[in-house]
Amino acid sequence: MTQRALLIQLARLGDLVQTIPAITALKEAHADWIVDLLCPAHLEGIGRVLPGISTVVKWDGAAWNRRALLAEKEFRPEHVVEADADLRAIAKEPYDYAFVLNQHPRAILAGALLARESIGTITGGPLEQKLSPWATYVRAVASDRGENRIHLADAFCGMCGVSPPKHMMPMQVPFASLPLDLDPIGQSDGPWVGLLVGAGDQERLVPVTIWARLITDCLNSLQRSRIVLVGSEQEEERAHSIQTALPPSLLGRVWDTTGRLSLTQLAVVLTRSQVVIGSDTGPLHLAAAVGTQVIGWYFARARVHETGPYGQNHWVWQAAETGGEEARLITPHRWPIDETIALLSHQATASVTDWSLLTSHRDRWGAYYVQAGQEPIAPFQREAVWHELHPSLV
Repeated sequence: MTQRALLIQLARLGDLVQTIPAITALKEAHADWIVDLLCPAHLEGIGRVLPGISTVVKWDGAAWNRRALLAEKEFRPEHVVEADADLRAIAKEPYDYAFVLNQHPRAILAGALLARESIGTITGGPLEQKLSPWATYVRAVASDRGENRIHLADAFCGMCGVSPPKHMMPMQVPFASLPLDLDPIGQSDGPWVGLLVGAGDQERLVPVTIWARLITDCLNSLQRSRIVLVGSEQEEERAHSIQTALPPSLLGRVWDTTGRLSLTQLAVVLTRSQVVIGSDTGPLHLAAAVGTQVIGWYFARARVHETGPYGQNHWVWQAAETGGEEARLITPHRWPIDETIALLSHQATASVTDWSLLTSHRDRWGAYYVQAGQEPIAPFQREAVWHELHPSLV
């Protein structure tokens, strides 16, 4: 009988996209399995195009949160009835396996209720809250930045009981028409450069003035280049401020898509860009997943070895830690503007104070980054971690 598995990923866009290696590895190991996905309702469009997923089940987090708040004030039997009805709508019959990739209690509970066996975040029952070895490792890395070399996407593979996938293909983006005035994006000679104006966390926002300088210098240096501003409705004001800071003569080469695209349309725009630049944020990982080259600016709490764009031939500028108690939150004093434009121009990049340039690679243990210009020798720590946490897969 065909096995049915439910992969539970209730975090944000970046985490969902970084689940692709785990899905791919599960399908490599169990080609006859049916693998469904439980994800937040607003990410359904992206979930439906993840390779290897049969069906996407929507999780209405807002509704569950409202129900929990009402139950805290005054518990009523109808709360249980409503919750049971929602769960039965997700799965009329229990799945054989639930692969839980979040440490939030709602994800753990969903795995316990929707499948006969729950794998991933915890060992034992949902009330024991004993983290699995891989989940313990991920939590430790998040709190103690140390010398981690296991990419989060590959840790997700370990949590699912599989090795990183042997092969990774770009995510296939379905056709989605753009607004008529945006349809010319990427349709003429470029380069077309996607610029992610925002970030999911305030601390990862690049200052508006810095983005304006990068755009100005890029358009002046690359005569045929175009800039595509990408962001959500919440980032429209930032996009407007960026454009206000630009010389009027350059505005005709800047295309503002902020707040105007569905997630599927966003993926289309990212495929039409030759390169995408941004901080560690969901659309940056989506750009890498659809096969577009990425240049990341990693600072604040972002670390390239943990969440760098997954795959090969991506670039990341990693801000250096300054030491002391504040080292975990990296605040740059200058930004790699000229050096990023040199990358866009295919020129040699000079060293820049307080930043390191790294390039992405992949091998049997997953993704890893090395200093630009150095031999792509994989860090030995990764194999040692796999030996320790998952010797049966080694």
